[in-house]
Amino acid sequence: MKNVILYGSLSCLLVLAGCSSPSQREKVSGSYDYLKTKQLTDGFEVPTDLQQPLRSNQYDLPILESANEDAEALVGQNMRISSPRLILPLVSGSNVIEGSEDAVVTFDKINDREALDKTIWDKVLGYLEKNNIGVENFDRENNVLTTDWVVSRTEIPADSWYDFTSEFIEESRKFTLSLELAPHGRIASLSNEIVAYIDQDGNSALNSLDAISERSDEVEFLNYIIAEYDFGIRLARSERIAKIRDGFSTELGFNADGDSAYIINAGYNNAWPRLLLVLRKMGFDVIDLDQSSGLLFVAYNGNDDGWFSGLFSDEELPLEKDNYRILVQRSGERTSVTFKDDENISFDIQLVTDLFPIFQEYMASDNLDI
Repeated sequence: MKNVILYGSLSCLLVLAGCSSPSQREKVSGSYDYLKTKQLTDGFEVPTDLQQPLRSNQYDLPILESANEDAEALVGQNMRISSPRLILPLVSGSNVIEGSEDAVVTFDKINDREALDKTIWDKVLGYLEKNNIGVENFDRENNVLTTDWVVSRTEIPADSWYDFTSEFIEESRKFTLSLELAPHGRIASLSNEIVAYIDQDGNSALNSLDAISERSDEVEFLNYIIAEYDFGIRLARSERIAKIRDGFSTELGFNADGDSAYIINAGYNNAWPRLLLVLRKMGFDVIDLDQSSGLLFVAYNGNDDGWFSGLFSDEELPLEKDNYRILVQRSGERTSVTFKDDENISFDIQLVTDLFPIFQEYMASDNLDI
């Protein structure tokens, strides 16, 4: 079965002139008379009454060996002048291997909640599914995936400016993606290799592809995957920011130690930045914090003087202007917040209850700056 992905499409604006085809733009233009030029071997013709000058071979043209067919082919119209395809490390923490001729990109682990290899394969499979590209084989244990046929359609411009009809050529390719994970699991390299090719005439012609074309195809397909990976990360980040901005509902409850606490209906990573905003609005200044341990050291300096504080009361919170501690803990898919004094003693249930209305309102408000 062949699955179609429209990539590398070419559109030309015909304005009183024809538009060259992709293959023509990859070749030099002009006269090729220089190919007929032969190097002088007899040296300078010097009059007999003058001394022959010393001759250096520093600027002699190299002689192509007849056995080297590739060298003989890379002259004149057969010389490719297209710029090389470059890998685009768009994803945060990604980079390229300098000097490598292979289509390979490395990723650093930036999400500790999920294994890096799972993250990458999820993005690869998501891209393939989104573009209706089948999977011929996926060896998850050895981190190797081979795609089904990826069909590209390239537009061939008309021969004359007044001809508005379009023709297309189709080519099909299969790629093998390989993932190499470092022993520590925090760095992985994703490489791409073309393993099958059918030309526009329907012939299997992988061996006919030159090195430049192979790398271009491999890098181009890898770049599509990287771009989709980056888009997914940016989309998830935007959705997360929107959730934090909208606020979360809160309930009275208990933390894992049985102390009175506020239970935020949000995951830890979303509740944490939202809590920092709420504390600022409540009149707390954060002195120190450690998100990995969920501990904040704060100082209460009085309510925010902004207009929003007037919706509750003109009085300040029933707290001394002093230093306090706040413990933030994961509670399944929710998050618990426990207020403590500077001696690490949790607030009693009455004080927690008294503070709850303003904490709940600020946590749910969508008017906080982010």
